Amino acid sequence: MTKLLHTFPDTNAFDQKALEAELDYVVNSHAGRTTLAESYVGLPFED
Repeated sequence: MTKLLHTFPDTNAFDQKALEAELDYVVNSHAGRTTLAESYVGLPFED
């Protein structure tokens, strides 16, 4: 998440565009939001 939400002076134009595309996926895609949530809280708990 740090790379997605912050800019660093040594990031080249190509890498910056790739990070912007990844952020767009996380923000605007249900699958992207699910992936992010599972990464932070874990997979669904089953009894």
